[in-house]
Amino acid sequence: MAVDKDLFLYDLAIVAIMKNEAPYVKEWLDYHILAGVDHFYIYDNDSPDNLKEILKPYIDEGIVTYKFYPGVQKQIEAYTEAFKMYRFFCRYMAFIDADEFIFPQNNKSIVEVVDEFLEDNPTAGGLSINWMMYGSNNLEKADYNKGVLERFTRRASNFEAKVKSISNPRKINYLTTPHFVEYFLGFITIDFRDFENTNPLNEKILINHYKLKSREEFLRKYNLGSEDASYGGKEYYNEKNFTHEKNNDVFDDSILAYRDALSLQRGGRNVILTMKKYLML
Repeated sequence: MAVDKDLFLYDLAIVAIMKNEAPYVKEWLDYHILAGVDHFYIYDNDSPDNLKEILKPYIDEGIVTYKFYPGVQKQIEAYTEAFKMYRFFCRYMAFIDADEFIFPQNNKSIVEVVDEFLEDNPTAGGLSINWMMYGSNNLEKADYNKGVLERFTRRASNFEAKVKSISNPRKINYLTTPHFVEYFLGFITIDFRDFENTNPLNEKILINHYKLKSREEFLRKYNLGSEDASYGGKEYYNEKNFTHEKNNDVFDDSILAYRDALSLQRGGRNVILTMKKYLML
């Protein structure tokens, strides 16, 4: 169902807190715009890099709402502010990080998939979507001339139990962690455990999580900090964890095919609109 513009400004918005994500944020934004995200609420956790400079064109176009948000362990605070302040601006709200890409498994937009589960279920407050962890592709050095999706095409053999949420923000009571949303009494979250043999959530949508990247980028997170540091997780980024969490078992670049198909669709629509405008002159 298309968004009713009389009720909501946006069909789907993403809330994210970021620190030192300038090399990655353009790809992340452009991908999710193609996948149907209308708006982004980005909290800058005191980034010393040029994050705001990269975001500026999106801010100027009204795609990104930016807020400088210094301090430590600020992730839950930022998420809470966002859903309370903007809950009547968007029909759905997703809470993810800059290394996470929401990936529908059936060439539909994110909103179309969410609608399949929530639109006709009045007791559902949102979806809890599993991670698919991607590894380093055994890369030692960073190559910022290529995107994350292109460089890291090997993943674990199965999804992780950890989740992130896409919610109806008007049904959110509070967030306990960056992973879980608590809804008002009477509303539930839908996750992969809600299904037996039909319509399982993980066959419809996953979150590709590119936490590791190359060894150089992984250790950079420890030295410079990241959005995880805002939640108290900086110590994760050390040599031991990189060595034991490569997640390179399976080659899977299907998200590239999904992105490219969406790009062609968007390009085709732009050509048609341009032709119509020309014919009307």
